Amino acid sequence: MNDHPPTTLRRLTARVRENRRLPAGQFILTLESPELAAEVRPGHFVHIQVDEVFTLPRPISVMGSDVEAGTIDLLIKSIGEGTRRMAKWGKGRAVRMLGPVGNTFTPIEAPGRALMIAGGVGLAPLEFLARTLVERGIETSLLFGTETDPPFATRLAQRPFDGADATESFTFDRLEKAGVINRLATLAERPGYFKGFVTDLARKHLNSLPPEQRARTTLYVCGPTPMMAAAARVADEFGVHGEASLEAHMACGFGGCAGCVAKVKADTPEGWWYKRVCVDGPVFSLSSLHLD
Repeated sequence: MNDHPPTTLRRLTARVRENRRLPAGQFILTLESPELAAEVRPGHFVHIQVDEVFTLPRPISVMGSDVEAGTIDLLIKSIGEGTRRMAKWGKGRAVRMLGPVGNTFTPIEAPGRALMIAGGVGLAPLEFLARTLVERGIETSLLFGTETDPPFATRLAQRPFDGADATESFTFDRLEKAGVINRLATLAERPGYFKGFVTDLARKHLNSLPPEQRARTTLYVCGPTPMMAAAARVADEFGVHGEASLEAHMACGFGGCAGCVAKVKADTPEGWWYKRVCVDGPVFSLSSLHLD
């Protein structure tokens, strides 16, 4: 579905406007970069240099941009020494980066509708896309799976979601206020959450739709590989098109090293071939990926 060429890369220096701590070791970095804020689109990421000690930059998906303020938001989780250092960055710190990197999600037009499945910091590019689509009048729903504390405040949903029981009623306040219908899923016992895999909730939703609505649905996915593989099976089961934004460790960030390759289906003896996540992606057609 996505044949968008990669963006022309730029080396930029941004400054930290705000570093907001969230639960479960997560944080939002708001960076000042008017040039980047004007150009970035849902699906893009930035390749950030942590400091002089760390040779390899960190690829971070963009969660949103504010063109008027000249800022972008990044949702990050502290999982290694590099991101732990980033979690301590204060206001005014200079941040060197490459960006915007990669291709973008394929936009849809009304009367199309979007269903999104996110896990962990895979929420970031999908929130960006969800807000963009809602602004264009596209019916948009987002399902978030987590086994830790969610990053944002939750409350009882004000809007119904087809396929969800009345008890599965918790929603991200910030997304519902933006017009994005959303629900939460977990394998643990949490009141207000769907108990099970987030892809099972997506299956319930699609199964509840009349064929006409299902045919208008595009599935967007970002998160752990097993979750995306399950989402691909759901898309195949219901015959819906989909796109996935991949996450990968990277070295150069511009396609020279081929250190971030992903398997894609191909007419080879093995049935797959490699593509680079940084410049051939990070967004790929869900049906093209070799995830299992």
